[in-house]
Amino acid sequence: MRRWQVLLIAGLVGVFSLLLVPFEALSPTPVSATSFRPLAIINPAILTFLAVFIGELAAKRVGLSAPLVDAWRSFSEPAAVLRSQLLPALIVAFVVAAVLVGYGATIGLRLMEGAGSQARLARFDLPLAPKLLYGGITEELLTRWALVSAFAWIGWRLAGRPKRVPIMVIALAVIAAALIFAAGHLPLLFLIAPNATASTIAAVLTANAIPGVLFGLLFVRNGLEAGMMAHALAHLLATIGLYTLT
Repeated sequence: MRRWQVLLIAGLVGVFSLLLVPFEALSPTPVSATSFRPLAIINPAILTFLAVFIGELAAKRVGLSAPLVDAWRSFSEPAAVLRSQLLPALIVAFVVAAVLVGYGATIGLRLMEGAGSQARLARFDLPLAPKLLYGGITEELLTRWALVSAFAWIGWRLAGRPKRVPIMVIALAVIAAALIFAAGHLPLLFLIAPNATASTIAAVLTANAIPGVLFGLLFVRNGLEAGMMAHALAHLLATIGLYTLT
């Protein structure tokens, strides 16, 4: 199998895990889960196709990679690659989990308490499987594999196509992708809290941008799969942490 095929299959597994998410609870009118949920995954599926191919075209031009997939495909000691990725991924996962638990136990809790008066929002609960599969795999394809790679490629071209991509270009690409990733959480915020204050918006952006930057650094330094592992594990640890606190 080619690398893009492996990544696409993995990304679509994450997309299909969204069928477990009760999107119908967000609808202002009663809708059937069996008809609404399949429609809700069409856009993520299309975006995943685009992300895989954008990353495939841009990443190799700026020195970014998915080394574990490449090692598995070429039978060149994938276990050694995994070992090199695991420790950095674990460290970032614990840091991000701490951020998510802190956010969830404070601002997140207040937001959900405010949404409790709205029955349709109170019924919305994101299962663990989509957090691990869509968050850990598909979101990393969308934001790191596609966006970081594309932004780095654009920056490299604007810099005159030097032999080595400038560190500043990579840093700006990571930050830009993290900010877009963070901004992607605002629609749900405004659904839950239409009158959210500037401080709340800033907190939501910060709580999501910090993980985005850390996952981006893992992608740049250790490969795409390191970011995926850290992202999925962070959600698992944060879920356990929040459950313990409540």
